Amino acid sequence: MAQNGHTSKRGHTLPIYPVYLVSPSRGAHLLLEGRRLICLVRHGQTDWNQIKRLQGRENVPLNETGIRQACHTAELFRRSVLYGIRFGKVCTSPLSRAVDTAGYIQAALNDPAIPCDATTPPRPSEELCILPQLIERDYGSLSGLTLEERRHQYPGGERQAGDVESVPAAAARMYSAFDDMLEAVPEHAIIGVTHGGILNAVFSRLTTGEIGTGKSLTVNCSVSLIAAGIGSPIPLAYNLQEQGILDYLRKMVSAGADF
Repeated sequence: MAQNGHTSKRGHTLPIYPVYLVSPSRGAHLLLEGRRLICLVRHGQTDWNQIKRLQGRENVPLNETGIRQACHTAELFRRSVLYGIRFGKVCTSPLSRAVDTAGYIQAALNDPAIPCDATTPPRPSEELCILPQLIERDYGSLSGLTLEERRHQYPGGERQAGDVESVPAAAARMYSAFDDMLEAVPEHAIIGVTHGGILNAVFSRLTTGEIGTGKSLTVNCSVSLIAAGIGSPIPLAYNLQEQGILDYLRKMVSAGADF
């Protein structure tokens, strides 16, 4: 996964680099006040991601690259466990690309002494906490269309389509998902595997539009961090990639965070 770069959406260039909203030491302080860490993971790559075909709630499986990405991210979480970070059961959207990504992560947490193997099928879904609230935005008539098809058929975008779940509605649903995750996983840090559209919607709300929908995009298997459980959720970091994921978590531990 690249540390930074650009992609296009409706002719605009959107950044895909990590954004650090709160320092790891400040994040540790927020957790010490009684909040809990929620790690939001975007699922691994699919063939539709690769050709920019809008997936929405279509059940598109991981491709070979996506499987490797999921296993690599699972390996990062496995290594974080060896640093002393404790995670509860992994929560996931019910769509298969998220469930399979979560399965690799759950396996790594269950057996932290064993490195992830991308050739081994992911853990069965019954070992995961499947939360419908984590599902992708409903893109209605836009689902299944490539970027060029969307430009041709709906030049007015989501508003013209008329049957797309709004960004505010998706963000509100994600806020509800935070509560669901805290209830479903009563101890330790939480991992929730979800989707790019809803991640961008909630970070748009969390940052008052500074990042997220219309401003930035998440990378497959990137990790975004939230401190939740007291008052409004607080965004810590967005779109962390590769070693940046492990570095942020390790620095939180060094600053005294208790997971």
